Amino acid sequence: MKRQYITTAIDYPNAAPHMGHVLEKVLADVAARWFRLRGDEVRFHIGADEHGIKIQQTAEKEGISPKELVDRNTPLFQTLYQNLHVSYDHFIRTSDQKKHWPTVIELWKKLKKAGMLEKKSYVGLYCSGCERFMTKRDLVDGKCPIHQVAPEEVKEENWFFLLSKDSENLRKLLTENWEKEEYRITPEFRAQETLSLIDQGLEDISFSRPKTSLAWGVPVPGDPEQTMYVWCDALTNYISSLGYFTDHEEKEWWERPTEITHVIGKDIARFHALYWPSMLKHAGVRIPDRLLTHGFLTSEGQKMSKSLGNVVVPAEVIEKYGVDPLRFYLSHEIPVGRDGDFSWDRMQKLYDAKLRNDIGNLLNRVLTLLKKDGGALQKPGNPDFLTPNQDEYAGAMDAFDFSRALQLAIMIAVDCNRYIDEKKPWSSACKDAGVVLSNIAEALRHLSLALLPFMPETAQNISRQLAVPYAEEMLRKDFVIGKKKEWGGEKDWKRTGEPAILFPPIE
Repeated sequence: MKRQYITTAIDYPNAAPHMGHVLEKVLADVAARWFRLRGDEVRFHIGADEHGIKIQQTAEKEGISPKELVDRNTPLFQTLYQNLHVSYDHFIRTSDQKKHWPTVIELWKKLKKAGMLEKKSYVGLYCSGCERFMTKRDLVDGKCPIHQVAPEEVKEENWFFLLSKDSENLRKLLTENWEKEEYRITPEFRAQETLSLIDQGLEDISFSRPKTSLAWGVPVPGDPEQTMYVWCDALTNYISSLGYFTDHEEKEWWERPTEITHVIGKDIARFHALYWPSMLKHAGVRIPDRLLTHGFLTSEGQKMSKSLGNVVVPAEVIEKYGVDPLRFYLSHEIPVGRDGDFSWDRMQKLYDAKLRNDIGNLLNRVLTLLKKDGGALQKPGNPDFLTPNQDEYAGAMDAFDFSRALQLAIMIAVDCNRYIDEKKPWSSACKDAGVVLSNIAEALRHLSLALLPFMPETAQNISRQLAVPYAEEMLRKDFVIGKKKEWGGEKDWKRTGEPAILFPPIE
């Protein structure tokens, strides 16, 4: 049994969650669920990045304290993820002075002792939207490429992390460790982008801000007039949740042979691929195994914007189509690492074609026909009518090619629909109708297992209608596929249950 520690970027609760948050959490949840299903021990960690200038400024505008703001907004994220069936095990809040701060403070001390922190005056270009200093080469036409706003020139005395000293170490990490398969950035082209940043020359990074500019955050040890900036504070959440550098460490979730996977957006890939490994190295902590990066999500081909009126609210999609159809859309339409688009029209077409027709109608047809014989099942025949196979699906899942794996799962339903239309088990001309229907029922059992990481409630509903013996266990975190993937392997499964509408029509 392998041990897996999977994390996402912690969310910034200065406003309500958006579809970008949903994309990342669903991606990480699919990975976590797959790890569990194949028998791995999993700890799935998410959280909220509750400090920073934007939180401070938003609270001031609303006439409330930063703590009141995050106490109001952070539960919005937690509620959304629970509604989305994101199966996280732990949620960290960076404002938590008991669980988070002790590790952050000790990490700062270790980095300072290692000679990697230095206080100096600085003049830089600061983007408040990104909450980071930028160089001129980061800008496009003098503006932040993400927020389309010219950064503000800021002059102040800060503590700096001496990243420039670590260029060769980071280059080896992205070349030698890559070749040894001890460190991976997925997809691979993101690693090449990171190497190009090293080639351009790494600069030291601001690790603190004066308290006069940023009061809401962790005070710098030994320098209370300075407040820790996002990097030492937020990135450390991955180990603060494990109690690192305290008397209650859970090191088994970080040290080998545990595999560590950070799921992050492409816009913060450089911070996880450069800043974080360097920080860990100089604190005497091993680096993660992989970064799984995702792209941006647009709406109807354009960047989501209130002014354009094309912002997609997750709750509205869930209200209209349901949770699993939204999870299906994001997993099916957006290959890991690539940008994707949300289209209401495409959502409707996928819902009707793939979910209602290919899966829902097939299940209903088969169960209705079997019901005429009391739902009795015969021993299924040879599964040659199915195109996909378990090894191909598992290989795609192991490689985080989730879009491909989901398409392979849907092919089971496509093949079953073709098979039933060819055999016509409702016709008196079909002499082996019982075997044909039992074959499809068995294929649908396999389909429900393949859909489980992506659409957990739907997968369980399919198994319930099929009356598969393990149906009620499927959403438990200790449920493992194991020998259930064998064709005809459920010897105690003798009959199917009552058909019900799986995906209702939506106007």
